[in-house]
Amino acid sequence: MATPKTAAAKPKSAKPVETRGPQGVPAPSIKPAAVVVAAVSVVGAPPAMTDQTANADSDSAQAPMLKKQALVDRVVTATGAKKKDVKLILEAALGVLGDALSAGEELNLPPLGKVKVNRQKTEGGAEVLILKLRRGGGKVGAAQDPNEGVAEDDEDD
Repeated sequence: MATPKTAAAKPKSAKPVETRGPQGVPAPSIKPAAVVVAAVSVVGAPPAMTDQTANADSDSAQAPMLKKQALVDRVVTATGAKKKDVKLILEAALGVLGDALSAGEELNLPPLGKVKVNRQKTEGGAEVLILKLRRGGGKVGAAQDPNEGVAEDDEDD
C-alpha cells in the first residue's frame, strides 16, 4: 500500500501577510504616490533652437512654432512621465480644449492664462478662431500656496 504524502513544512517568511480581503486573500500593497516635481521650468524661456528649427525659421519670417511632438517631449522632460502616457493625455487634453473653444467657452487655465474667443468664422471649410490670451500679471513661475482657494474643513462653500 502506498503511504499518503504529507506536505513538506514551508518555512514562514519573516514578514507576516495581512489578510484583510475576502476569504483570506492578501490585501494589496499600496505605496504612496511619488510627488513629481518639474526639473525644467515649463513657463521659463524656450529651449535653445536646434538646427532643424533654425532652418525652418530661416525659410519663413514667422515666429518659431511649437509642434505637438516637441510639446510631448517638453512635458516628458518636465515631468519624467512615460512618453506614451504623456502623448495620450496630451492628445485628449488638446481635443477637449479645441472642442471648448469651438463652442465659444472661455478658458481659465493657470499658468497659461485666460483664453477667450474674439471672433469665429468658417473659411475654406475650416473653422478659424481668433483668440485673446491674457497672461497673469503676477510673478511668472512663482510657487503658489497649494491650498489657495481651497475651503477649510469646517467651511461648506
